[in-house]
Amino acid sequence: MANRKQHRAIAERRHIQTEINRRLYRALTIARVMYFNMLCDQGCRIAPDYIASTFSYLADDLRDMQRLVNEPGNNP
Repeated sequence: MANRKQHRAIAERRHIQTEINRRLYRALTIARVMYFNMLCDQGCRIAPDYIASTFSYLADDLRDMQRLVNEPGNNP
């Protein structure tokens, strides 16, 4: 029984780490796309709504990652 709980805890930590890595990679990819969009000749034509919604999306991801890290029981 204790062994099963231990395996469940390990699997949960792996899931959390995978989720954090996925969101960090997505944030990096989005930041690169936005950077290259700004560098292109038509960079000044990027809609402010696009930029605002992208940063809002990234903020939501970062907030979720912080919640995952700060949940009790997730830190070894």
